[in-house]
Amino acid sequence: MNSSAKSQSSVNKFEEFFSTSYKDDVFNILEKYPDERSLTIDYNNLEIFDPELADLLVEKPEEVLESSENAVRNIDPLVKDADINIRIENLSNHIALKFLLSKYIGKFVSCDGIVRKTDEIRPRIETGVFECRGCMRLHEVEQRSDSRIVEPSLCSECGGRSFRLLQEESKYVDTQTARMQEPLENLSGGTEPKQILMVLEDDLVDELNPGDKVRITGTLKTFREERSGKFKNYIYVNHIEPLEQEFEELQISEEDEAKILELANDPHIHEKIIRSTAPSIKGYRDVKEAIALQLFGGSARILEDETRLRGDIHILIVGDPGIGKSQMLKYVSKLAPRSIYTSGKGTTGAGLTAAAVRDELGGWSLEAGALVLGDQGNVCVDELDKMRSEDRSALHEALEQQTVSIAKAGIMATLNSRCSVLAAANPKFGRFDRFKVLAEQIDLPSPILSRFDLIFVVEDKPSVKNDSELADHILKIHQEHSINSEIDSDLLRKYIAYARKNVNPTLSNEAITVLKEFYVSTRNSSADEESPVPITARQLEAIIRLAEASAKLKLRDEVLKEDADKAVRLQLACLKEVGVDPETGEIDIDKVEGRTPKSDRDKLQRILSEIEELTEEYNGNAPINVLMSNMEDKYDMSNEKVEGIIKNLKQKGIIYEPTEGYLRKA
Repeated sequence: MNSSAKSQSSVNKFEEFFSTSYKDDVFNILEKYPDERSLTIDYNNLEIFDPELADLLVEKPEEVLESSENAVRNIDPLVKDADINIRIENLSNHIALKFLLSKYIGKFVSCDGIVRKTDEIRPRIETGVFECRGCMRLHEVEQRSDSRIVEPSLCSECGGRSFRLLQEESKYVDTQTARMQEPLENLSGGTEPKQILMVLEDDLVDELNPGDKVRITGTLKTFREERSGKFKNYIYVNHIEPLEQEFEELQISEEDEAKILELANDPHIHEKIIRSTAPSIKGYRDVKEAIALQLFGGSARILEDETRLRGDIHILIVGDPGIGKSQMLKYVSKLAPRSIYTSGKGTTGAGLTAAAVRDELGGWSLEAGALVLGDQGNVCVDELDKMRSEDRSALHEALEQQTVSIAKAGIMATLNSRCSVLAAANPKFGRFDRFKVLAEQIDLPSPILSRFDLIFVVEDKPSVKNDSELADHILKIHQEHSINSEIDSDLLRKYIAYARKNVNPTLSNEAITVLKEFYVSTRNSSADEESPVPITARQLEAIIRLAEASAKLKLRDEVLKEDADKAVRLQLACLKEVGVDPETGEIDIDKVEGRTPKSDRDKLQRILSEIEELTEEYNGNAPINVLMSNMEDKYDMSNEKVEGIIKNLKQKGIIYEPTEGYLRKA
């Protein structure tokens, strides 16, 4: 059978297929044409109807798709030149990006990935109209998808070979290029994700945004780069299916589900999961409990006014060197399937959010960064304190609003970054000092500190009992090359995935009572009106998220009193670690979030009023030595404390030193 007979046979088969299986859909599309120009058919239906035709589609997609488009035109001849695109979904020929090699060139394939960048939309000539310079006769020539213009070889009227392209008369189609990389969960440690170029045309343009997780169906083609002369593969896209951007795309079998439900019924499941979190690290129970809750996450909600309440829990671990912070982060980045690990020094603001890059034709396009690619997963940022301050500011919006807004190179865009952030930082002076404000010891601004739900301070204190247990633990790992984990990591991943996908707990009345009581009683713990503010509404929201995560961990649809109690205990443990003012012994939220504590603000006011009094007494300038002795006599303030406050006030420009040894208010 020759090729024209083959294609006619394919057209006839498709006419029969559309008439039997998709008759209503075809007439629907033809009615709405040209507003709607695509008809989506299920590959499985085609395979049931004619397996040979389905196989031919995979082997020779261009010919078969052309036949299917001709078949639609034949079904209803009243619609003149209906140029309907046939889109194929659920293709069985599914291939991972890393295996998409030269043997698949010309074949119909489908693959999953995350969109890295999209270029601007441009027109491409589909049918060129040429005018013969000799006799003015018009010729129409179908154009190829590459950039070169194909002219008529000979004028059919006068035999001339010189033509002029009539741009306004020609027919164009919208085209856009995009780049996709393989999903993060498919990567093994240390490998660079494979990327592929995609070409989108007609009604597929403007369908993708950086950070989208999609399944692409299309023809793998190749083109030759003009500069290098080398060949490069790309996918000519036929169909885009957005994938549900869940935490996990793991296949959970019925057997796995039975194991998961059995685990959930275990009364000690909470403790087992904590012990299975970072099992290679000894101790740090509270930190491990917080990380376990972070992996499950709270329930995100969108209110009627479109306000989004985040369900993701952000954790900051501040600690002395050598206690396993980085190891905990690495553990989470390997356990959480959609997860990105990045380290402070090697991370820029554009790498975290999105970079504006030039495309092949000189235009600007966005390339998604870590916080966008980690959408609905976990982003682990090590050595947060080592990042440059301008790069760190990229985290502000991502932590609270969970979006990334970009205004670069004429591109204005808002991308989603609904991820949990687990960050680690070292104290500025090497070791943590309990008697200094947290902000003084970490090189982080208060707006970032205040956005973390839990801040843990992990100190490395010598202790014979603990050190002996730790040494035994490390030596045993080295001796046996294995770790005793209560729940296997693969099962734990599936358990977390199942919980995040299927469980959305709501607060019970008992839990609401516990949380409200904690918030109100802590806020009003001191009868003195001048006392510091212990917690704010931000901490209440954090406790709600922790309580929801605790219920989710047990696969419960309701947050009970015990979940609320656990969340309160964890939040209090953090506040007592970093929020207690050593001078007053009270919890001060300003100390947690890196602002000046209440006790220090009072001292500032006392020093400023003392400077005012001394200025009047000493003709305009207050002597520093007199100020120091007065502060010690009146308020029992040490000289070091006064010197520190004076230095701080000078930096802020509130006071200055006109002559050495004398102060004056600015």
